[in-house]
Amino acid sequence: MKKNALFFIFILLISACSNKEAQQRDEVGYLTLNISSSTILKSDVNVADFDLCINNGFTDVLKERIGNLPEQIELPVGNYTIEVYSMVFSEPKFEIPFYSGTTNVEIEANQTKKASLVCSQANAGIKVVWSNDFKALYSTYQAQMYCNEGFLNYSSTETRTGYFLPGTINVTILADGQTINGGTVTLDARDMVTLNLSPKETSSGSFSVDISFDHTLNNRELELIVDSDNISNSETSPYTIAQSIARQGENSVWVTGYIVGAKPQASHDFVNGTWLSTNIVIADDIDETNDKNVIFVELPSGTYRNNLNLVENGHLLHQKVLLKGNLAQYQSRAGLRSLTNYSFP
Repeated sequence: MKKNALFFIFILLISACSNKEAQQRDEVGYLTLNISSSTILKSDVNVADFDLCINNGFTDVLKERIGNLPEQIELPVGNYTIEVYSMVFSEPKFEIPFYSGTTNVEIEANQTKKASLVCSQANAGIKVVWSNDFKALYSTYQAQMYCNEGFLNYSSTETRTGYFLPGTINVTILADGQTINGGTVTLDARDMVTLNLSPKETSSGSFSVDISFDHTLNNRELELIVDSDNISNSETSPYTIAQSIARQGENSVWVTGYIVGAKPQASHDFVNGTWLSTNIVIADDIDETNDKNVIFVELPSGTYRNNLNLVENGHLLHQKVLLKGNLAQYQSRAGLRSLTNYSFP
């Protein structure tokens, strides 16, 4: 009799657990996507054509074009990774930059969640420029760029930019039947590299190819902001600059970024202008130059101005900084004011 009672209790416990698990599976929450209208894109790139993929850690639960998405997405309770990308880029192509970005979100029962996601260019570009001396020396010539994913051939008249996945690119020059090893180029995401090819006379009187690299950061960057009222903020989980720009008006928040300059007297050119000691400018990207992608930080007189201004502390340029203050417009741009704390992580 006692064994029968224990067995009955065991069955009830299993049933209760099964019912609870089934109830959790049936619970849903919602995700709302807000796409920033201030994105800077290549002219023929349309955000509505981007693809969105939501994965629960095991499988893709949703794959759809941004333009076809409903205003509110229903999802079962759980943790998800959200990925946005302009295309599937798997091999080198001319004139095809692609953009991607990921973020994570937790969906709770009967709650509408938003998340912040910044999508930036994920590949890199190479453009070839032939010098007049090179053109005068050789009658036929071309350059070939090889990588693990494939290669691109740059003819003597090619003016387009070829795009590659980040990694090592091998350069070969074919000129009047000669095959010349041009060395390698290492690319990071968003690198834009100009290969200036010119002939170089050797000690034997023959000619080789002299290649110079002009590395510049591609500032054409897209931001897809799926902004959340539920993003956690703390000293150990501060806002990025993209999040801070989208959340102007919040007070007593932590923000982190790289010090990239300071606003001068009569413009917003924080890179080339003459710095003032009353502010610093911080960005997510250490090489940022666009004043729409930064936060202008007001430095009140005293400790903060003395310790953080670039006029007297030039060594802080490109230093990562953690600040606490109020997100409020400053000098007609997104700003951080009324500082109450800072550190260098």
